Amino acid sequence: MADNRSLLMNTFDLGEGRQDIYAIGDCSHIQNNPLPCTAQVADRAGQYLAKSLSSSAKDKAIEPFAFHSMGMLAYVGERRALADTPSFKLGGFYSWLFWRSVYATRLSSWRLRLQVLMDWTKTFLFGRDTSRFG
Repeated sequence: MADNRSLLMNTFDLGEGRQDIYAIGDCSHIQNNPLPCTAQVADRAGQYLAKSLSSSAKDKAIEPFAFHSMGMLAYVGERRALADTPSFKLGGFYSWLFWRSVYATRLSSWRLRLQVLMDWTKTFLFGRDTSRFG
């Protein structure tokens, strides 16, 4: 176990000294390579693990896990956001539009995308429904 009570893993997401334990995300720690506990890391590690298990089943070589950040986006309220990507940094209204477009494109289906876009339009036109808060 690592100091933060997570499983100590090697660069192949295997338990240190084991060949039968895999861990990704917040519950794992790659020694000498601390990764942030974000959805971006967990998503990439999940994709890596799926490819690794598939390659292992086909007796193909497995590459070590390498994470390269795509950047960070943060909504800060009042139609403002922050964007920090490898190619640019942005803040304010245009960053909020960028944040919304990235959020909408990451949704899993067209039905969800349309539903979220309709909710955003309704909120823009009529404001937030605060009748249930209290």
